[in-house]
Amino acid sequence: MTGSLGSTDQDNAIIWCMRLSEGALTAAEQQDLRDWLAGDAARQEQLDLALAVWTGLEADAEAPELLGLRREALGAMHRAERRRWMRGAVLPAGWRALAAVVALVAVALATMVWQRHGGTSYRTGIGERRVIALADGSRLSLDADSAVSVAFSDQRRDLTLERGRARFKVAKNPLRPFAVHIGDDVVVATGTEFSVERLAGEMRVALFEGRVAVLHDGRHGPVAALTRRDGAIVAAERALAPGSELRMPFGKTIGGIAPIGLNDGMEEGQMSFTAEALGVAAERMNRYAGAHRIAVAPDVAALRISGVFNAGDSDAFAQAIAATFPVRVTRDGDTLRIVAP
Repeated sequence: MTGSLGSTDQDNAIIWCMRLSEGALTAAEQQDLRDWLAGDAARQEQLDLALAVWTGLEADAEAPELLGLRREALGAMHRAERRRWMRGAVLPAGWRALAAVVALVAVALATMVWQRHGGTSYRTGIGERRVIALADGSRLSLDADSAVSVAFSDQRRDLTLERGRARFKVAKNPLRPFAVHIGDDVVVATGTEFSVERLAGEMRVALFEGRVAVLHDGRHGPVAALTRRDGAIVAAERALAPGSELRMPFGKTIGGIAPIGLNDGMEEGQMSFTAEALGVAAERMNRYAGAHRIAVAPDVAALRISGVFNAGDSDAFAQAIAATFPVRVTRDGDTLRIVAP
């Protein structure tokens, strides 16, 4: 079958990229992909390059990591028609440009491809956000004051959320699971969009599109995390639908499902809370805090607050809480402390 796909491994990688971008593969197609990848160890890297370029072409043009890639792509598309280097390959006309892009930007993508053979980490400072194009074509959006480490191999795509929050738009590849580790828990996806957040006492998994499985790595092996819905206990993978969020305390296997907030700081520079615990709200505000950070006393951390605040405006946040709840605010150097009266 691979002989009909194109004249070179690069051509075949481009066509597999096409198929993966169009949706889930059939069982027969998955076996064909396995057979093709098994024929040469370099083919996985060719496929990763094609997926990374395709994701870059679809992604936000303003993302700084993609601006250079787009400039290279523009020149490639013009040169491809002149050189007609794809002559004889069975490809739709619109995809010849993508093939040219893959050939030209291989060098530009080399700094990402090395992740497959080792690991790297991405971090943001307070108030800083980043969008990173990963080597497999997935996109990582890092919230402020967050850190993610990446370790890709030919068989797996493993990431670890060390702190803060990250959102993932996963490139489809059913043969290489995409797993995000957080403490003893792991979130596994094959092609979807979700975010994972690490808070002081719990993890949160928000699903925007597709499906994810949430597992707990204990001494007795992986155990599906459970959550309550309508009074029953069900598997988190079945309960977590797009537009909802799993909230699970660390060390526990039972959590809860809640709707995703309309705006939580990653997009518009504002923080919106609906019946959120004061301690969690302060922790999120601190990712954007400038001069002052917020510390919440344990005896008032469970207070439920609602409202919209400017990300990073710790003083206005603390004053609003003090005006609404029976708490008081004290200053300790650069720290605003919210305590019981």
